[in-house]
Amino acid sequence: MLRTLAVATLIALSPVMASAQILWDAPPLVSHVAPSGLSLFLVSPQGGDLGGLVTFRHEAGPVGLGYRFAISDENGSSDVAFAGGVDISGFLARAVEGSEVDVMWWSGAGIGVGQESVVSIPVGALIGWSGQGGDVILSPYGGGHITLDVSTVDQDNVRLGGSFDLGLDVVLSSGWLVRFGGSIGDRDALALGVKIGS
Repeated sequence: MLRTLAVATLIALSPVMASAQILWDAPPLVSHVAPSGLSLFLVSPQGGDLGGLVTFRHEAGPVGLGYRFAISDENGSSDVAFAGGVDISGFLARAVEGSEVDVMWWSGAGIGVGQESVVSIPVGALIGWSGQGGDVILSPYGGGHITLDVSTVDQDNVRLGGSFDLGLDVVLSSGWLVRFGGSIGDRDALALGVKIGS
């Protein structure tokens, strides 16, 4: 019994994967007000150092498809890793009980490639709200997602993980849209960026 408990504790405390690739799905940056078009981010992804992230959506809000591509050095090495994926999302409920609270789902598929490779399929949900203070519009959101990872790492090639996700989109009086996202849990990641163009 003690041996089983010890093994379970070690598994729970172990990282989601060997840090030989970066993971595409954290932070998700999918929100109830996700803008259409191109957004550019500085990102600190799971498995990588500071890098860059580009996202693109055909339509605003959680409808249709979104695309992303990230590049970063891998943790503890000078090797470059890449990650890319496609997400799909939609509303579960809008204006819950007459409020400005929206509930949405999202999923997708993507790959991270470095010294090792991992294919990740996430499924998540979040709650978001929007409000205005003066000329600034704030849209915070939070939720979580679980992810099935299939990796080339021999000792851990299939794994299920989970993360909590937080984010904030801010429309400034100048018209700039500043975006922030973060994930904690099996995928610790941060991103800060802006939407490009109108």
